[in-house]
Amino acid sequence: MTTRMKKRTVKVAGRYREPVTSEPDDAVDVPVEEPAVEEPAEPAVPRKSRARLVFAAVAVVMAALAGWFIVEARHTNAVVAHNTALSDVSGTADAGKQISSALGTLFSYRYDDPASNDRAAKDLLTGPALTQYARLFGQVRQLAAEQKLVVTSTAVASGVKLLDGDRAALLVFLDQTGTRGDGQRSTGAAQLSVTAERTGGKWRITGMSAA
Repeated sequence: MTTRMKKRTVKVAGRYREPVTSEPDDAVDVPVEEPAVEEPAEPAVPRKSRARLVFAAVAVVMAALAGWFIVEARHTNAVVAHNTALSDVSGTADAGKQISSALGTLFSYRYDDPASNDRAAKDLLTGPALTQYARLFGQVRQLAAEQKLVVTSTAVASGVKLLDGDRAALLVFLDQTGTRGDGQRSTGAAQLSVTAERTGGKWRITGMSAA
């Protein structure tokens, strides 16, 4: 008696192999091994990147010097009728010149001469501005000393928004350059909204905020 052998097709990993002959009731198991997936190695941090991370601290200090406190500016809407910023040309120019110069001095800093900032603050600031400036530089001094940091700030543009007798409100733009003891440099800019009062012909800053 003749038994006819069955042919069956075996599927392996999504492909078909040639038919193979097997016993009618035999099951054919073909193990399929999944390819090993290698986990990507974490890239090493280049030496230059580490240097940039360290140097980022300079930018932190400069940002602090530019936007270190927010003092609520005086509400000027009620005195718009007394605003002589456009009509009093000489008074507007004097306010802009004095206050811009004061900001350049206040936001410049030498790690080896912190006393200069103390003297400038007492001479150019008054009211809440003086107290908050002193608090800020108590924090800045440590980091600046560690990095031997020198920051130079220059007022490049200013606009007097309000001039009302002995009160003024301005918008001032500063350019800043920071140099560390190892020679690395960083540059930045700040835009400040400033209020000031004039006493005895001298303008002193009463409040600032990042504009």
